[in-house]
Amino acid sequence: MENVLILLIILPFVGALISFLIGLSNERLRDIFTVILTACELLLLTLIWGRVQSGGMELYVPDIMGTGLYLKLDVFRYVFVWITSLIWFLTTIYSTQYILKYKNRNRYYTFFILTFASTIGIFISENILNLFTFFEIMSITSYILVIHDEDRYTHEAGRTYIGMAIGGGLILLMGLFLLFDYTATLNISEIPDAINDIGNIKYLISSLMIIGFGVKASIVPLHIWLPKAHPAAPAPASAVLSGILVKTGIFGIIITVNIIMNGDFILSSIIMGIGFVNMILGGFLALFQRNIKRILAYSSMSQIGYILLGIGLIGLLKEHKIIAIYGVVMHIFNHAIFKVLLFLVVGIIYMIIHDVSINVVRGFGKHKGLLKAVFIVGALAIMGIPGTNGFISKTILHDALSEAHHQYDSYWFVVAEVLFVLGSSLTVAYLMKIFVAVFVDSSEKYIGQYKDHIRKRAILPMVILSIMVFYIGINPNLVLKFMTGIESTFGVTSSFHIDFYSFDSLKSTMIVLVIGLSIYFGFVKKYLLKIIDGKKMYVNPSLNWISLEKDIYLPVLKAIYRTSSDFFHIIDNSAINVIKNLTIGIKKLSEFDFEEEKNKKINKEVSVGMSKIEGIKDAYGNIRDQGSEKAKGELTNFLISVRNKMNSIIYSIFIFALILVIFLVSLVLLNR
Repeated sequence: MENVLILLIILPFVGALISFLIGLSNERLRDIFTVILTACELLLLTLIWGRVQSGGMELYVPDIMGTGLYLKLDVFRYVFVWITSLIWFLTTIYSTQYILKYKNRNRYYTFFILTFASTIGIFISENILNLFTFFEIMSITSYILVIHDEDRYTHEAGRTYIGMAIGGGLILLMGLFLLFDYTATLNISEIPDAINDIGNIKYLISSLMIIGFGVKASIVPLHIWLPKAHPAAPAPASAVLSGILVKTGIFGIIITVNIIMNGDFILSSIIMGIGFVNMILGGFLALFQRNIKRILAYSSMSQIGYILLGIGLIGLLKEHKIIAIYGVVMHIFNHAIFKVLLFLVVGIIYMIIHDVSINVVRGFGKHKGLLKAVFIVGALAIMGIPGTNGFISKTILHDALSEAHHQYDSYWFVVAEVLFVLGSSLTVAYLMKIFVAVFVDSSEKYIGQYKDHIRKRAILPMVILSIMVFYIGINPNLVLKFMTGIESTFGVTSSFHIDFYSFDSLKSTMIVLVIGLSIYFGFVKKYLLKIIDGKKMYVNPSLNWISLEKDIYLPVLKAIYRTSSDFFHIIDNSAINVIKNLTIGIKKLSEFDFEEEKNKKINKEVSVGMSKIEGIKDAYGNIRDQGSEKAKGELTNFLISVRNKMNSIIYSIFIFALILVIFLVSLVLLNR
């Protein structure tokens, strides 16, 4: 039965290849195949639910990726995998309509399914090296989706996306190197015990891992790819980017903070703080945007803030953390539903108008009843209005925050309560901006219904998601029962109960609505809606603000590149000069020894020769000085007699041989 885990990965990987081959000859058959493929994956997961809830499933395949392929599926992971499969199934159906008039359709489906396969691999990996491998595959395959249009903007967005992904991956890999070096294991279930014994280096390791995963989760200030990639990618790809792929980063952060580090207080506090920054900054920036997909991108950044808040609360609440656990997982599940729904609505608009600028599409949806209805459902859900799934998960998270406030009794939690309400109010304001502009304002350009442009297969996924929004909102306990068992992953066995529709919960929602509407009417309509050339147009002052990417990251990276390039250039030249001089020195030293020995020998030869010559000269001088004609005569006669018996050449050889004999005799005597 455990072999089904490997099938969950192999099925879409192989299916992507088959899909590509089919698409080369028959695109309609390929579309049908990909829908059936994702449906089979969803059906397979649904069928094994009972086995997962009764004890989970594990599979180890040795000799893969060095450490082996270790897969695991428990209730906690199952929630991620099931919602991923559902969203991919629905967006694949939607894609058969949306991609119909796009170029490179075959490539799109291939990489769309490959991204699906790698995402499943991330969620069921029990070995963190396996997780990293699938994480990097997902980054590459999703990059192809981001640049699908292949125009100037998409390539720019793609560069930012893949650059951040690679940078984050390298930082994550460094954390894994250190983790394995200090703990000698990469199995997630074994790391918590091993990491407790390595001292404070665990904070460096966990920080590197959080940064690596945080890039994909779009945590501040690593979020810069998000508002660029979402508008660039086709709508169904944007939907999975926002609804699912950012959750892979969240999944990694949960594993790091709440399992590997066992909810460390310091890390949990930092993650909670980052969560509030994400929540407020994402909502605030969403107010200014004019591209609807960019508004929803910043909205995702804000909603991730709620999830990060819950991750921090899991660590802070200790034995009472079960409420935060369910709040986090529930909001991950719900966010995938209502955010994908909103992106699909925007995709319908783009299919017809080929633009999603709020100034261009104003009034488009005023007479589009069904489109207006499904957008309202998604908008109410993300606002957290009672009766929707967003209300359920936000209420659980708010109760977890209140529990932490009660437990710690700190002034900071009063501030946290205010920020929570403000973040929700900003959500109301930017969604009101979209709704009023697109579905309330009038425009004579968009009187027709445009029914001929849309097929039922594009409407069906949105209807299913809308039904799920209300079903979960009305029957939250049934969904929580479906998630029963996720707490065991965090070492908790307790239970909790929340009265979702209590007076306090409803009152909090009303406060959020009032503040949100005040922000919309008092700020958005008053300061961001201007009359330009006789027309009401939204302006975006944030375009003139400092840009993290252009004004900070790129200049800093260029400065680092230039500085490091010059530095290493100096090192390279110095190393080359040192090696060159060392080589010359060694050569000279070697030659010096040889020449010195040679010179000694020559000097000895010369010395002996000179001594002989000096002796002869002395003898000759003595003879001359003393007037010894006899000695002089004898020497002269001897040399003359020798000379007379030899020609000049032989005589020269004789003299040279004589000198050589004298030299050799002298050398032998000296060596003694």
